[in-house]
Amino acid sequence: MFGKHTVHLSVGGFIIRLFSNRNISLDVGYSHFICEGKKNPDIQIECLEGVRDGILTGAKQVFKAANAEKTFYSIYRNGTNLVFAIYNQENQDEIQQFAQLDETLTHWKVWMKMSDNKLESLKYPMGPIILHYLTLHFEAVLMHASCVFDGEKGRLFSGFSGAGKSTISKLWAEAGNQIINDDRVIIRREETGYFVYNTPMYYEDVSKKATLNAVYLISHSPVNQLKKRNGASAVSGIMAFSIQHNFDSRFISHHLDFFSRLCTEVPVYDLGFVPDDVVIDFIKEKTQ
Repeated sequence: MFGKHTVHLSVGGFIIRLFSNRNISLDVGYSHFICEGKKNPDIQIECLEGVRDGILTGAKQVFKAANAEKTFYSIYRNGTNLVFAIYNQENQDEIQQFAQLDETLTHWKVWMKMSDNKLESLKYPMGPIILHYLTLHFEAVLMHASCVFDGEKGRLFSGFSGAGKSTISKLWAEAGNQIINDDRVIIRREETGYFVYNTPMYYEDVSKKATLNAVYLISHSPVNQLKKRNGASAVSGIMAFSIQHNFDSRFISHHLDFFSRLCTEVPVYDLGFVPDDVVIDFIKEKTQ
């Protein structure tokens, strides 16, 4: 999907401005998040062609995102800036993008080679990385979680990989409820409470928003069971499934402050569930 030389996105209620002297291309998942611009966007991203030579000179690695098979990206500190090296997931010897973020966490520069006369500056995983650092500047967090809305209440489900986030979302959807997102959401504190927003995915979806009324830390169980968490247990439980780059004390403090306040206003539960629709009535009965 092609944009112009300037594109504005609205994600999580935040306005993101991308600009370049080249054509900016976005995945189809961003199509319903394109919006009208405003004078003072929340963050700005300058999309640049080519490779930024010398960007890692004198830089110190502070974070590495990897598993046993692949390295996804590495983060470096270079003076007051953060520098990101995003690896091509099909060719680990190739850097897909370099990016630089200033100390205010509001101005990005992203370098990459053009393809078919276009710059895909938000190509995964660059887009979610930018959203994570956007939330650090506000009362918001990016979560690995699913969220459903029944017309009155929004319920967030999170847990380890394989715990059943997509499964429980599907059960609620089949019962006629709305899925806000089943993998990656933004939680944001606003004047009237906490709200959950979906984020652009690899598929096309409209922008969505729901109130946050309860959080469930889920696992599979032979029977449906629910237990409320309180205090530090609630904070540590939900915080464990937020997206975190804990190499900077500012980021740690941001998350601790955010979740400490959230857990005084929104209940957090441990939910063991059987993957059938009975769990929906069980949740509604136990947590009205």
